[in-house]
Amino acid sequence: MAATASILIQGTISDAPTGGRTIGPITLTSSSANGEVQRIVLQAGANTITTPTVPATSGCIIKLPSTNTSVTTLKGVAGDTGIAIGKVTTLVLNWDSTAAPASFVLSSVSTQTGLVTEIVFF
Repeated sequence: MAATASILIQGTISDAPTGGRTIGPITLTSSSANGEVQRIVLQAGANTITTPTVPATSGCIIKLPSTNTSVTTLKGVAGDTGIAIGKVTTLVLNWDSTAAPASFVLSSVSTQTGLVTEIVFF
């Protein structure tokens, strides 16, 4: 029997200038979940993250350390400008398992000494 995943995203926005809003529930699923966890200390510059291939992944959750002080940027490859994701955030990426990226890059302004970034693939 293959592993499965069900990732639920749900929340609310309150007292915004445009009013409140309910988010979700949004359910991301995988009928062939991977479950691999990669724990890394991000070094200054580009850190290439290799996506597991068997079983093919449907996405990942990137959890930056809660005490991190260095801005981290998500990139497709080292030369990209990328998107700054912040210092202490959690980010969910979702893709089609038949078109999963071979890798992606987390670029850090400085070495995050003693701080572990956790990436859970599903």
